[in-house]
Amino acid sequence: METYRTQVMELLSLGKTSDGANQIKVGVTQEDRQAAYVIDIDEFTFLGLEALRPLNGDRIRLSPYSKWDPYRNNFYSAIIRTTGVSGDTLYFACSEEYINQIKQIRQAVLPPVPMEEGGQDVGVEKFAQRRAQFLSRFPARFQRIANLLLVLFSLMAVLTIASVSRDDSVRMLSGQIGVAKAIVATNDSNAPIVTASITDLHKGDVSHAAVVADQTALSQASIQANVKQAEADFEVIDIDEEKKFFGLPEKYVALTFDDGPSPLTKKIVDILMAHKLAATFLFVGKNAQRNPDAVTYASEHGMSIGNHSWDHSVLTKAAPQEQSENLSKTSSVLETLTHTAVTLFRPPYGEVNDELVSVAKKQNMKILLWNRDPEDWNAKKPEDIIRYFHQVEAAGGVYVLHEDKNTVEALPDIIKYLKRNNLTFVVFK
Repeated sequence: METYRTQVMELLSLGKTSDGANQIKVGVTQEDRQAAYVIDIDEFTFLGLEALRPLNGDRIRLSPYSKWDPYRNNFYSAIIRTTGVSGDTLYFACSEEYINQIKQIRQAVLPPVPMEEGGQDVGVEKFAQRRAQFLSRFPARFQRIANLLLVLFSLMAVLTIASVSRDDSVRMLSGQIGVAKAIVATNDSNAPIVTASITDLHKGDVSHAAVVADQTALSQASIQANVKQAEADFEVIDIDEEKKFFGLPEKYVALTFDDGPSPLTKKIVDILMAHKLAATFLFVGKNAQRNPDAVTYASEHGMSIGNHSWDHSVLTKAAPQEQSENLSKTSSVLETLTHTAVTLFRPPYGEVNDELVSVAKKQNMKILLWNRDPEDWNAKKPEDIIRYFHQVEAAGGVYVLHEDKNTVEALPDIIKYLKRNNLTFVVFK
C-alpha cells in the first residue's frame, strides 16, 4: 500500500542574521529524504521561541501544527525536547504568518537548502554574531573589559579541566562518542513519525519466526471472529516491514491509544465497539501486569495490541541488551494474556535509533509511530481535544491518544467527526 507522506520537523537553528532579521532553520525528514528550510520569522514568534532556550544540545522536534488559544486570543505551537527519561512539551505563542510559513514547508512550496549547512551549530554561530553586534555598541574600553573577563573565565575553565581525573576524562569522551544518532526526529509533537530503515537488519531465528507466523494467523482469525468484517466499519492494515512507515493513504485514519492498560481501557473498547470500530492499543508492560483483565478484554473484542516498552523509559539511552530484555519482557506478558503474537512496537516518546530498530526487528516487531498528536494528556477538558481534530487535516492521520478521562468523554464526538469526513478507520498489525 502506498503511504501518505508525512514530515517530521526538527528545529536546527534559531538566531538573527547580520542585517537583524529573525531566522530559523528547519530540518524535515520524509521517507528516505531529508531537506532543510530557512525562513525569516516575525519578532513575536521569535521571542516566544527564544524564551524556551531550545538549542541547548538536545534534539528539538518542531510541531508542524499550531492551535488557537481562545483565552489568550492568539495562536500557539510547541517544541518537544527529550531530556533524560522524559519528553518535555514546551509551548510558545506564534503568529498566523509563522503558521503559513510552516504550512509551506509541509507542502514543499519553499525551496530547500543543503542539509550539511544546518545543525544546531548554526544557532551557536548566529548567537556569536548577535553577541558581536551587541558588544560593538559599547565604547572600546567596555569591550576591553569584556574581553578581559572572557580571558579570566577561560583560565578558570582550563584549571577546572586540569583537575578532572584521567578516568573521568575518558568516561566523558566515551560518553560523547558512544551516543547513537537517532535516525528519526519525531514531531512532532505531531508526529512525530518516521521509522528507521530496517532493510539491512538481521532476521530473527527461524524457529521463533515460525511460531510467530502461526500466532499471527491466529491473531487475524481472532480479529475476524470477534468483529466480523462484514459488520465492522474498519480495515486491518499490515505494515510493510521492508519500508519506512509514515502514515496512511488520504482516505484512511487510525486511532491509537498509548500507555495503557488502565481502568479506562474497557470504556474505550466499548465506545469503539458501539461504533463498529477497532483501534490499536500500545500497552506498557508494567501496566499490563497490573491490569491483566483489561488486556484480555481489548484482545477478545478485536483490538490490535502492541508493545510500548516495559516501563515507558527512553530506550535509546539503554544498551542493546537492556533494550532487548525490556521489549521481550513486555511481549511475554501481553502474549500470555492474549495468546497472540505481538508484532507492533511503539517506542516511548517516539525516540528510536539503529540499535532499537534492530532489537525490535529481531523480535519480529515493526515500528509504529504517529503523525497527529492532540496532546490529550494535557487537555483541561474534552472540548480541547475535539477542537484539535477540527483544526488539523484528518485524512491520512495516525492519531496518538491516551487512556485519559477527557479522552474517553471526547471519543464519541471524535469518531462522529471523522466518519463525517468519509474516512476509513484502520487498525495495524
